[in-house]
Amino acid sequence: MNEKQYQTISELLNNLNSRENHNQHEAWIAKHASLTGDPKKSHLTHNDLDILDVLVHGEKTVSEVVKAIQITQGGTSRRINHLEKLGFLERFHQPTNKKTVYLKLTSDGKKLGQAHIALHKHLHDDTVNALSDFSDQELTVVTRFLTELADVRKNFGDRY
Repeated sequence: MNEKQYQTISELLNNLNSRENHNQHEAWIAKHASLTGDPKKSHLTHNDLDILDVLVHGEKTVSEVVKAIQITQGGTSRRINHLEKLGFLERFHQPTNKKTVYLKLTSDGKKLGQAHIALHKHLHDDTVNALSDFSDQELTVVTRFLTELADVRKNFGDRY
C-alpha cells in the first residue's frame, strides 16, 4: 500500500465515525421523537441511548440495565441520573419489594428510544442497499480487511 492509499482509507474510516455523522443522527432522532423544548434533551451520549433502548421493551432493574449495556455500575448510575433529570425515565419500587430499584421510561423516553431504534433500522437498511452491488467474495475481502485493521488498532498498546 502506498501513502496515498493509506491516506484515502484513513480519511474514509474517519468519516464513518465523524462528529458530523453523530450530529446528524442526533438531529434525526430528535426530529423523529418529536421532542420540543429543552435543547439539552437532544444531546445524549451513546450510553444514554443504549439505556433507553433497553427500557423501551419494559421496566427493568438497575442491575439488569448495567448488565445489558455493559458499562460500570457507576457509569450507568450517572447516565440514569442524567436521563431522570431530563425527564426520560423514572425510578420506582415494586409494592412487594422496597429494596430493588426499577426503571421505566416516561412518554418522552419511549419516543426517544423508539426513534433511536428506528434510526438503526434505517442505517442498517441503507447499508445493506449500498452494499447490494458487491459480490459475496468482495464483501469477504472487505470484511477481512476491516477485521485486520481493527485488530491492529486494538492490539496497538500490546506491541509498543
